[in-house]
Amino acid sequence: MTDKQKILPPNYLKGHEFTEKLKQVLGCRNFQDLGEILNVPKSTFTTWNAHDRTSHELMVRLHLQLGVPLAELALSEEERAKLPPKRDQPTQVSDLSVSYKSMPVKQNPQHQTVVLESFCLTNGKLIETGDVPYALRRMNSFNLKVEHTIEIETNEAVYLLDKSTTDAVSGDYLIDVDGRLSINQIQRLPGRKLAVAFGDSTLEVAEHDIKVIGRVAVTLKKN
Repeated sequence: MTDKQKILPPNYLKGHEFTEKLKQVLGCRNFQDLGEILNVPKSTFTTWNAHDRTSHELMVRLHLQLGVPLAELALSEEERAKLPPKRDQPTQVSDLSVSYKSMPVKQNPQHQTVVLESFCLTNGKLIETGDVPYALRRMNSFNLKVEHTIEIETNEAVYLLDKSTTDAVSGDYLIDVDGRLSINQIQRLPGRKLAVAFGDSTLEVAEHDIKVIGRVAVTLKKN
């Protein structure tokens, strides 16, 4: 395939620009109104702004239900001007150097992806930030099941959490202490006790004093 045939990703609207576009399209004054219409917590929009995120699912939803052009939801006016002119016919494969109709459709197992729920851990709470794709091959190598795995992002790292493991033995876990969530290193001790690391200190607590939400299976550190 030559460079002319490559389909590269455009510069999508993200963060503040994307949430402002949603408010403009739906005629909303604030995130409270936007959240009620889209059934999305208003804190999610704040998180998107803070982490420069976007939501392709919302773009598709507004396009399908309201007929809003995808290009308007996804791109700035400057980026839309770079798009090639629309074809008069739905498909003109004869204009391409390769006829895709003649190519057998094959699904390479190495390219399959799965979608995980993604959250931001902020001030002791998990805030939904949408969905994120992961390579199925990588999930298998980590021995993780999609239905039991979520992504958690902090300022320091991105974690894959296995929610099926709630019995802390040794490692890093997402725990609930009096309604506040945090990721801590835990070591099980005799007598149904746990040694829990809080910063530079390690405290010994009873097993029933904390609730284990899941085990950190993968940690991706940020530089």
